[in-house]
Amino acid sequence: MRLFLLAAAALCLLAACTDEGTKRSPLPAGPAPSAEASLRPVPSPSHPPVVNSDGCHGLISAAQVQQATGLPVQASQGDGAAAVAQYAQAVQTLGLNADARMCPFGSPAGDQVTVVALTFADAGQAQKLWTTIASLDAVGGVGEAALSDRSKTLLARRGKAIVAVYLVVAAAPGADHLGQLRSVANAALSKA
Repeated sequence: MRLFLLAAAALCLLAACTDEGTKRSPLPAGPAPSAEASLRPVPSPSHPPVVNSDGCHGLISAAQVQQATGLPVQASQGDGAAAVAQYAQAVQTLGLNADARMCPFGSPAGDQVTVVALTFADAGQAQKLWTTIASLDAVGGVGEAALSDRSKTLLARRGKAIVAVYLVVAAAPGADHLGQLRSVANAALSKA
């Protein structure tokens, strides 16, 4: 996105700097620049502001994720609201309607935890989406049903909600993290 904005800004600058012949009016003559003015630094171009919109809406806090995983994570910067809109649109392509929330967390060490919750209008819609999920093993200890790879991913369903937890522990990415995944999913399901 930043690259697109920088490219758009560069195109605008190029368009403004092209010679359009008679369309341009000459600048009025002013005083000649003094030696003092030429020593002033040229201001650097400003960058667009970082978009940081909340797509989590109180689903789970960094403190809850830290307690559940033992990882020193903080809320990640980014356009969470835009990501949430993409999840909502994805379920609409299946003929379903859900409110989506997404909570990304990370640490300087490279640990990442992302929690996504889809809350459907009714439990039937949640069940319909649940039946489309494949390639994960059934696990217990969270929600009415849960599926996991025991390392990085856990999906849990309770009533009309489905919660997905994605976890990357930088120090041991392939280890069994089922306990951490369950703990995060249970915390999120209580508010989904």
